[in-house]
Amino acid sequence: MMKFWLADSSLFLTAFIFTFFLFGCKKKSDNLGLSIQPQGDQLNVVVSDSTKIISYCKKGDSIRTDELSGDNLIGSYVDPYFGKVESSIFTQVRLSSSINFIPSGGSLADLEVDSAVLYLKLSDAYGNLTPQTFEVYQLNEQMYLDSTYYSTSTLDSLPSSLVKTGEEVITPNLSPGTVGGTVVDAAILSIPLDVNTFAWNIINQSGTSVLQGNDGSGQFVEWFKGLLIKTNNVGQNVNEGAILYADLLNENSKIVIYYRNTVLQDTMKFDLNFNTQSARFHRIHLENTGFYVGNELADSTLGQDLFFTQTMGGVKGKIYFPNLLEYVKDKQVIVNKAELILPIQYFSSDKYVPAGQLFLTRINEEGKEVFIDDFASTLGMGGIYDVDNNQYVFNVTRYVNKVFAGEYPNKPLSILANKSGITANRVIFNGQETTLKDKPKLKLTFTKY
Repeated sequence: MMKFWLADSSLFLTAFIFTFFLFGCKKKSDNLGLSIQPQGDQLNVVVSDSTKIISYCKKGDSIRTDELSGDNLIGSYVDPYFGKVESSIFTQVRLSSSINFIPSGGSLADLEVDSAVLYLKLSDAYGNLTPQTFEVYQLNEQMYLDSTYYSTSTLDSLPSSLVKTGEEVITPNLSPGTVGGTVVDAAILSIPLDVNTFAWNIINQSGTSVLQGNDGSGQFVEWFKGLLIKTNNVGQNVNEGAILYADLLNENSKIVIYYRNTVLQDTMKFDLNFNTQSARFHRIHLENTGFYVGNELADSTLGQDLFFTQTMGGVKGKIYFPNLLEYVKDKQVIVNKAELILPIQYFSSDKYVPAGQLFLTRINEEGKEVFIDDFASTLGMGGIYDVDNNQYVFNVTRYVNKVFAGEYPNKPLSILANKSGITANRVIFNGQETTLKDKPKLKLTFTKY
């Protein structure tokens, strides 16, 4: 039998889906919520959709965020349920080419620096595009491309921000932006950097090995260890701010120094790049104290009303069927079909869009989190967000059969989001004791014999 291990929650996963036919029946309830087909000469098919469900959320595990196949996350927002969500980027910066800024026949005194700008190409945003205060710091600790960095990792940086004084507050925009005065077909976050503490700090290395390349001893990446790009949104209110999706590998993501030769009146520019040889990761900080999620982490019974799943290693939903083995207490059962239906709270006007796909995992005998067997089922594991019905539906047929057969213990399952490392999505599920009409259900269709 094939086993699938949960190695990286940000990895996009695909399941195979086939159509199938099932026996239907008319319901008749008993004390387990079982509905039994009355015609004795037909198959003894049973349908149940009222299994008791216990739901809650649990603090998530840290996840890898280094050199992921996707965007890096930057910014912060305050979620009405989850609290403050914040992400910072750590990245190396590389010279676009070797350079000596000293003009031919002149000196650095002949140069005047007009500006230096950090450009980040934005793919999307999660939240509201309200003003945020941006800070950029020079790292004081070396980064390595072959090292592993997680959502909780951090590196030491120098104390002074490199952002130009008075221009720290920026309102992000997802409309086409400009790079060096030229409109580009991409949203751009432009952060002005201080001419003296950033640009002249680099230009003054002219004539040394620092500006001769990136990878040799004493060269640029060793001397300029990298950047910490972050926000400092003190006093941010609920529903203010957003997590921005920054594509550092895009050609429009770079730092440009604009300068001129005052003798010849030549205007020039020099690029510093982020590329596949740049170590990079983002650090996530979540503060949910005083919010519903924080309260539920302290009191799991609140999950019977609402429970949650969040990307970025935030929180993961947990779901448990305490009476599941009652179905096989005095009888043998084969499950023809088992579906877990999880309604959620989301409206089209809500800026906090739910995750596109969710996965169910269990804890194996080695204590590791692995996908349930239905991930590899020919029926498909489900978990795709159903926009029309505002719910997720999972196929759990193999899993329930193995619990009934005693191959797996009946323990809580975890609900994890796809692309966890590169998106900021979250999901609010209805618990079984919600006052709302739509409640979570485990719908079983099985044969007794």
